[in-house]
Amino acid sequence: MARVKRTDFILIGVAFLAMGCSHESSAIREAWIEKPMSQWPSFALTNEIGFDDTTYTDLANSFLIDTGYDTLGVSCKHIFMVFENQPGLSTIDLGSSFKYWKLYPKNETTTYVHTKSLINKDPNETIGQFNTLKVRDWILFEIDKQNSGLYPLKVRHTPIKTHEVVYAVGWGMRQKDNSIPALTKLQCVENLGDYYYMRSLTSEVQPHGRSGSPVIDSNGYLVGIISGAEGSYGVIGSVRYLRNLFYKYGIEYQRPSH
Repeated sequence: MARVKRTDFILIGVAFLAMGCSHESSAIREAWIEKPMSQWPSFALTNEIGFDDTTYTDLANSFLIDTGYDTLGVSCKHIFMVFENQPGLSTIDLGSSFKYWKLYPKNETTTYVHTKSLINKDPNETIGQFNTLKVRDWILFEIDKQNSGLYPLKVRHTPIKTHEVVYAVGWGMRQKDNSIPALTKLQCVENLGDYYYMRSLTSEVQPHGRSGSPVIDSNGYLVGIISGAEGSYGVIGSVRYLRNLFYKYGIEYQRPSH
């Protein structure tokens, strides 16, 4: 009989971040960004992952992206650190005991998509520690084609500027109110290419379990993924690495209109 773990796991406690100035003044704003957060489309998701003997529920965060040609699923690669005790699973590959991976919003668990395949699996990349993953902390999924009603985020292809304010949108492990995901305001301290150091402008943030949350700019475009923390700064992965995955795996994409 399957053992179910409601994962009280601190996935790299991210002391969340901040947000600031607008990035691309010419970008077309997403219409929903002007509305109250309760009226935003459903794009902040979490994960349920099933193996033969174990099911992990509400594990970290995830989201969908719109490449302009297709919809793909995204979560954080360091989620694999949770699977180190799974038999035969020591690399970025789901192994023979894997059954399914489902993405869904915590406040509406009957709405979901299933992944079809892990695009950037790598049987030669061992499950590593956070300080080696922050430059590449993205996993990318092909998903089953179905009309789920979940909203894929459009990707911004220019970097976050120093002092720019952005927003992390996701579910925390200790979040008391799951009616909507938490929003954390972050400000960029330093751009290090494939990742950023961020300062949180939101007080009393419970960081535990927020890894994998999408980070959006003031126009509603995806600019990063919550990865972890170093000292007093949060770390988010840059979409530059995501774009490199597009190139590597031959994924067609188009930049949003301006």
